[in-house]
Parts: sequence; structure tokens; C-alpha cells
Amino acid sequence: MMSQGHYSASIFMNMYSLDTPLQINEDIDRQFLKLHEKLMFMADEALKNAQESKTLDNETKNDILENERKRIARELHDSVSQQLFAASMMLSAVNQQVVHCPEPVVKQLNMIEQTIHASQTEMRALLLHLRPVQLDGKSLKQGIEQLLKELSSKIDVDIHYEIEEVLMSTVMEDHFFRILQELLSNVLRHAKAKVLEVYLTQNGSSIQLRVNDDGIGFNVDDKKTGSYGLHNIKERIEGMGGNVKIVSLPKFGTRIEINVPLI
Repeated sequence: MMSQGHYSASIFMNMYSLDTPLQINEDIDRQFLKLHEKLMFMADEALKNAQESKTLDNETKNDILENERKRIARELHDSVSQQLFAASMMLSAVNQQVVHCPEPVVKQLNMIEQTIHASQTEMRALLLHLRPVQLDGKSLKQGIEQLLKELSSKIDVDIHYEIEEVLMSTVMEDHFFRILQELLSNVLRHAKAKVLEVYLTQNGSSIQLRVNDDGIGFNVDDKKTGSYGLHNIKERIEGMGGNVKIVSLPKFGTRIEINVPLI
């Protein structure tokens, strides 16, 4: 329920009652409540930000949004991510001591551990999505390689990549970097992949970005299959005169190919 954003679910509300028995133990219950409170706070903050006046000029608004993204990412990393890690460690310790517990209890503990791991994956995807858009003086090749190296050290996915040094405007580089962030975030949140491949090449007068995964895939023709992010990516690429090809089969993974002409 927590990883899906259902913060007002009765299971959490009941945990605040003194009459409710412990779900696991005092330490882990307390960690869950702290995590719940922080996520509720973050949700309220996000709602307030979304409702703020939109009369600011583009440059000022972009600066504010960028600073806000950095602030939220920092707070999520320093608080929620650390608490998720602590809860995971404590639960692992508990699971090593439940050999003689009833089977239903063991199953529940395993389900809770899986939920925490899913929440950690969701948090990594969110932090990836909140990273600064600008490359901060690095080339696109340097920025992508650094991003993939950091990601490979934090997730249990085998990442392969070949990134060429391509020549394009700074604006296009930032667009490509942001698009790759969104694609990687989608893989982390939805694909359940074991292998991820990223290729950036320059073929004559065009740039090609390919992202392949061996995850669960999806039906490309299904309008309800989490296509909002991909729709945004298509709009960005079409705005640069390029095109996006998506090939995906359930249980066989996804291949996304982006081609943009150099102007």
C-alpha cells in the first residue's frame, strides 16, 4: 500500500492507535510510521507546489523547479531512502530468527521484505527522475556514463552500454539526457528487468539512442499501459524533428529506438 501511494489506507491509520497490536515489532513498526509520515509530508508538499501560481516567466519558473527538484531529491535520499534501508536491515535480521515461527508469520515477513525492496526500487527510480536535467558542463557521453555507473552500483540489474562522443547543441544534449533519465526510470519502476542495454551512436547526420531491457514488456497498443511517460518522450523527440520506435512483447522485454537528425 505504501509503495503504491495509498497513504490513507486503514492499515496505516490503525497503526497509530494504541489499541492496535504490533504488526511486526516495536522497532520496525516505528520505522514504518516514520516513513509513512515523511511520505505524507512529501505528498502534501508536491500538491502545494502543483497548485502554486503559474504566472512566473519561463526562466524564473525553470530555476525554481530545478531547485525544488534538487531539494526534494536530497530530502528523499537523506531521510526516506535511509529509513527504507534501515527497515530492510532490521527485517532481514528478524527473518534470520524466525525458523521456528508459524508458517503464516514467515510468509507475512517475507511479503513485507518484498514490499520494502519494491519501495527501495521505486525510490531509486524517483530519485533518478528528480536528478538535475542539465549536464553541468559535462559532455553527453560523460553524463550518461556517470549516470549508468552510479545506477549499476545501486540496483541488481546487469547494465551494458556503449556511448559514442556525439556532436550536438547544448539544448539537444540536455533533452537527450532527460529523455534517457525518463526511460531508465520507466525500466526501474515497471520492467522488472535483469539486463539493461543503452547505446548512443551517431550515424552520419542523425543521432540514435537505443534502450533495451529483458523485462516483462507490455502491449504497445494498450493505451492504459503506463504510456504517459512515453507519450511525453515522443512529443519531445518529434519537437526535435525525430521519431521513436517502440517494440515490446509481454514477458520478452522492450526495445526503444530514438532517431533525431542533426541540424
